[in-house]
Amino acid sequence: MAITAAILDHLKSQALGVLQTNDLGCSTKPAPELYPHQWNWDSAFIAMGLAHHDPARAQMEIRSLLAGQWRNGMIPHIIFNRKVNSYFPGPEWWDVALCEAASLNPLTSGITQPPLLAWAASQIYKHSPNKSRVQQFLGSIYDQLVESFRFFRRNRVVDDTGLVCIIHPWESGLDNAPNWDLALGHISSDLNISLQRTDTTLIPGSERPTETDYQSYLALVELFKQHGYSQARILDTCPFLVQPVMFNALLCRDLEAMLQIEEILGCSDSRLKDWHEQMKSNFDVKFLNPDTSSYDDFDCRTETFMVTDTCSGFMPLITDLPASENIEQLVSHLTSPNSFWPAAGFPITTVALNSDDFDPVRYWRGPTWININWLVVQGLTRHGYPRKALELMEKTIELVQRNGFFEYYHPLTGKGLGAESFSWSAALIIDLIVEYENSQGGNLSLS
Repeated sequence: MAITAAILDHLKSQALGVLQTNDLGCSTKPAPELYPHQWNWDSAFIAMGLAHHDPARAQMEIRSLLAGQWRNGMIPHIIFNRKVNSYFPGPEWWDVALCEAASLNPLTSGITQPPLLAWAASQIYKHSPNKSRVQQFLGSIYDQLVESFRFFRRNRVVDDTGLVCIIHPWESGLDNAPNWDLALGHISSDLNISLQRTDTTLIPGSERPTETDYQSYLALVELFKQHGYSQARILDTCPFLVQPVMFNALLCRDLEAMLQIEEILGCSDSRLKDWHEQMKSNFDVKFLNPDTSSYDDFDCRTETFMVTDTCSGFMPLITDLPASENIEQLVSHLTSPNSFWPAAGFPITTVALNSDDFDPVRYWRGPTWININWLVVQGLTRHGYPRKALELMEKTIELVQRNGFFEYYHPLTGKGLGAESFSWSAALIIDLIVEYENSQGGNLSLS
């Protein structure tokens, strides 16, 4: 496919249309029906796309998310839209009033998601023509960002590495990825929770997490409610306690952005810098599995590696974490047609093609996601693989141009899956188009 300026302009216009359709006023819902509220890492990605078109609206996206921050510093994974009551599990299921630290206006969920807000805020500054105005914005949210990092440092570090753990698969962002299969097996199987799922009334069940998955997800929420969302009691008793590679890589990248924000503002919190250095120094020690030579998640309950071949193992590339001798091996595995880069399809698969866990249509168990591609582009660019980064940009642009703005895609055919008119797919395509245009220096007739 020849990528021309006309194609890119039209695609960018379509992407802005998706974001406008999903605009709730101060925030953006991920999709028209399936996801009617505001999600944490969705809004961070959305703000990165909006930064190119409307920096003020991008700032509003972040402020809206921060409005739901708990008094303990946690930024929840969902900020609920009071005008909608069709989503399950909704605010009545979470019942966060059980926790004194919770936000009740707006109502929220009781867990968090991968931290990306500092990175998003730094991107708004980077792309804004009015640096002084965005600097004021950064100053106004600085204390809340600091508190969001301190939440993880105070409540989710269980050893001397400084690396954090999660207490629910939804916190990972990779909800039903095979990474969590064994850890979910720790959860009592005698619970029989009545499910009122709305997702499978809108999307084929074959593309969504299973009923068994949801039983586990909701059983964990029941446990959290029993403990009044006390982080200390949850860490003591939660059967799902995992240190994930991707989450910690994103946290390190977000801390890096936070240190850049401090430079812009001329201030410094030495505890953040020290924690960042601690995490970096321990990352490979904790996650680089000597038996597989890959980055594997760690189960804190069994104190064992969780060996799976998924996209999360490449996320250290978005940071300066990987030792130089590991980078070439990571990129070689990433770009192999037998693993994550199908020869006649669309990379990046979320699970390796040659894995027994690979399913090309089921959510995080194989399909191609635009946000994962975007993150991998950042990693390839950062570590000196511009041609592969360019190839992935082109394949991602082609995927969306041919099939539309879907939540995820069949990696072999390109067919759109999940929710249509998906916001972060639109927002990140805008960012990728800008990056692609810059890489071409005005020559957009390449194929």
